Amino acid sequence: MTDKVSTYVQFAQKFSKQIISSHANWTSYLNTAARMYKYQYQDQLLIYAQRPDATACAEYDLWNDVMHRYVRRGSKGIALLQTQGDQTRLRYVFDVSDTGTRRTSLDPFLWQINERNEAAIADMLEQEYDVSANHGLHFQLAEIAQ
Repeated sequence: MTDKVSTYVQFAQKFSKQIISSHANWTSYLNTAARMYKYQYQDQLLIYAQRPDATACAEYDLWNDVMHRYVRRGSKGIALLQTQGDQTRLRYVFDVSDTGTRRTSLDPFLWQINERNEAAIADMLEQEYDVSANHGLHFQLAEIAQ
């Protein structure tokens, strides 16, 4: 393992203990993790540790080739650990705020709960988990979590 990789491994281990040390740290982490729902826990943790304000992360090639955006010169990537077999290496992702647009650029879809979709979410949760929507979404989520 290279020095840089082992530094990030140690950083991730130390930081995981930090985020569970207080309620405020944990909820702050969860806000970032909710935006990075397609990433695994360790990736979410490293994204939060390096860029807690990140909203949509992807690798360089995805921004360029799929989203038709460019990564701005001088942008610092977010280092993530990737393990293949018995080897661990770093891979980098960039937040949408690190990108610029072209005429044909696509914007990432940033899903959020809002007034328009809250009722549909509550109805789906009621059907899937048999938890009444009468008391609101917060109540439903708390009941499901229990």
